[in-house]
Amino acid sequence: MVGEFLKKLKNLRFKIPTYFFSPVFVAAIICAAVIYSFAANVNSTKMTFRCLFSSDEISTISGKIISNPVKSFAFNGSYRTEIAVKHVFTLDGSKSTADGKVTLYIPQEIVESNFPGKLYSAARHNAGFIIETGANLSVECSAKKMKNGELCFLAQNVKEWNFENSFSGRFARFRALCRLNFRRIMFAWGKAGGLLLALLSSSKEYTEATISDSFKNAGLSHILALSGMHLSLFGGLVLLFGKKVARRNIADAIQVLAILFFVWFAGLSPSLFRALLAALILYFSSLLRMRRPDGIFVLSACFLIHCVVFPDHVKTAAFMLSYSSLLGILVLSGIVKRIFSRAFLPHLSSSLSESLSAQIFTAPVTISLFAKLMPIGIIASVFVAPLITLFIYLGLFGMLICFLLPFLSPCLSVIINVVYDLIKKLVIFFAGFPAIQF
Repeated sequence: MVGEFLKKLKNLRFKIPTYFFSPVFVAAIICAAVIYSFAANVNSTKMTFRCLFSSDEISTISGKIISNPVKSFAFNGSYRTEIAVKHVFTLDGSKSTADGKVTLYIPQEIVESNFPGKLYSAARHNAGFIIETGANLSVECSAKKMKNGELCFLAQNVKEWNFENSFSGRFARFRALCRLNFRRIMFAWGKAGGLLLALLSSSKEYTEATISDSFKNAGLSHILALSGMHLSLFGGLVLLFGKKVARRNIADAIQVLAILFFVWFAGLSPSLFRALLAALILYFSSLLRMRRPDGIFVLSACFLIHCVVFPDHVKTAAFMLSYSSLLGILVLSGIVKRIFSRAFLPHLSSSLSESLSAQIFTAPVTISLFAKLMPIGIIASVFVAPLITLFIYLGLFGMLICFLLPFLSPCLSVIINVVYDLIKKLVIFFAGFPAIQF
């Protein structure tokens, strides 16, 4: 019986997509099934660091920032970051070494003390602190429990701040200064600079609240969040210039270096790390003269590597949406495109098919996390995504021109803000369409 079944399955192979027979794809499916079967049972209130004291006893935490501070709605707009904890202290002065990491919320007046256009007279004693990845902090804080049961700490004051006097410490400080100066350049470009800052560095503190909410309500959050799209645009631009001055192999190497620089500058978000892994797999397969792997193989390999390197990412919305949307595009877009091509122009049918395929595969994740769907995002992506591409290219070109010819900055600012206004009107228009609530 089993032999006959396998024989029939083999005969049917031409009808079944070949990736079903790929060990890497099968391993990724099994891994995903195991991970998300147990994900719901994870106790989020458990501390992810170990020390001698309970969370209520801790009054000061000392450690290193390991993630970009991101502005949140919690605690009056505080910034959320993660700290690799080294020591903890209690009110009576007791000290304990610690191991692991903790979520820390830092008041905006501390984080933004050096930001352009921000002024907090009450935070003058905190001036000079650059709260970025790699900085060592010692903060007075108190334990808090979020609505979802997550245990975190809220900082009240920074007691100590420094970057280590080592190569990695100096490198982290250089990155922090680069991101601070990039904020200053974007601030000079007004509202358009605020959106460009979010698209290229994941810093959303200068993005208009109206347009930020409209991106979410229009089902376009994936465009505003750093993802493979932004990485491919940046890498593609570098590759184009690289081909003009060097051979293909050298141009590919330059592109990989540029991608590594972009990820280093912007930070390792789940979607960016997935895109980085894919770029490295394709680059090394080309370098070793191997047959170019198909998209499903690359995505499956990225998923398996990602789960090993950053296991904490698998429970985040960005991770699940990133992989599920790309899987939908790889599996369904070809079929949907053949259907749409009968009624639409080739480019339009391609954009619609990719958007619909991604929406179908991300629907279970979106419903389970947010209890709603924004179907208008399928159409909105077709119109907004090309404008965002143009906007990013204009921004990158504008920055280059500003470095070479600074006096042209006001003219470039006008042009970029015109494109920004068009994007804003389109996004607000699509955000007006109702969502499907569950």
